[in-house]
Amino acid sequence: MMGESGIKRELAKGDADYAVIESAIGLYDGVSSCAEIADLLKIPILLVVDASTSSESVAAQALGFIKYSSFTPYKLTIAGVIANRVGSKKHAESIRRSLKAIKVPLVGTIKRDASGIPSRHLGLYMGAETSLSASALKSIYDSRDIELIQQASAELTLDRPPELKRTRDAVIGIAMDAAFYFYYRSNIEAIQKRARVVYFSPIRDALPDVDGLYFGGGYPELHAAQLSANRRLLEGVKTNADDGMPICGECGGLMYLSRSLSTVEHKRVSLTNILPVDIQMAEKRRALAHAEVETVRDCAIVRRGDTLRGHEYHYSTASVERDARFAYRVTKGDGIDGRDGIVESNVLASYLHTHVYSMPHEFDLFVTNANAFSRS
Repeated sequence: MMGESGIKRELAKGDADYAVIESAIGLYDGVSSCAEIADLLKIPILLVVDASTSSESVAAQALGFIKYSSFTPYKLTIAGVIANRVGSKKHAESIRRSLKAIKVPLVGTIKRDASGIPSRHLGLYMGAETSLSASALKSIYDSRDIELIQQASAELTLDRPPELKRTRDAVIGIAMDAAFYFYYRSNIEAIQKRARVVYFSPIRDALPDVDGLYFGGGYPELHAAQLSANRRLLEGVKTNADDGMPICGECGGLMYLSRSLSTVEHKRVSLTNILPVDIQMAEKRRALAHAEVETVRDCAIVRRGDTLRGHEYHYSTASVERDARFAYRVTKGDGIDGRDGIVESNVLASYLHTHVYSMPHEFDLFVTNANAFSRS
């Protein structure tokens, strides 16, 4: 999704002695798998294995992952195993002995009754909503062999990215509250390089004095009544959209910029009424994938002919009017109906969460449009 240069660019931003790269799914799974990234960066892997119903078989699983790499293009090093859902010290020792036979250390355990972060339909609760207690964090930390993990780490040499320096006077408002907080950090940093950023809450705030708006993903469906009740903001966004303000919405942002949102309990609320689309939440997941689109129409953030990559992950469907205009043709993923990126005036909204590193001009066009709007 980000490409090799994007991965290294992200890592180079970190100001730390050690970096942990978390695999979202299985080691070998996905378009850009953890195995591919580990091979690209030449870094070791700590394998997390569910040990709830096994002990010696944990080593068999680890050995399977090690042997399987010979059937792939990747050269991998499994530097250790973290056993999850371990029942007792005796259980942990049995796992440790079995791993020793294949020369892989047990570098940590997580108890079967350990406190965890609850999840919901789009993943884990955010830390600000429900965080682990200090004692739970200490228990997890104490169960790791930190020294062994440090010894297993590999050194990376990366070029530092240039310092972010704002080059234009536009002000971009970014929605940030309990309903909207799914953003690629790099997207926000790219906008900050080009414009001044202010954050606001669509749940409770009035429209700030801005030249462009960015609504990311999140859980608008959990706050639908509050979002709909903030009529002053809804009307302000609609008025500015009609006047040509550049506005970008991604997934949750698509919902917010629609005519209406219906929850799984069939409670329907009206929203900004900018785009000719109605959103219906579903009980089951409707999309989860890396996605790629080809731009077929100039819009607020990209030009016709550009290719964009990102991800889509949602539990909703979009009912679109026949005369709706689309900026994207989906080449990988689902989008709305094989198309994505509904366009109205200078507003663009999609199910796609676009990663800035795939954008040929990053956010230059978006900020240029915002500057033009501020002068109009």
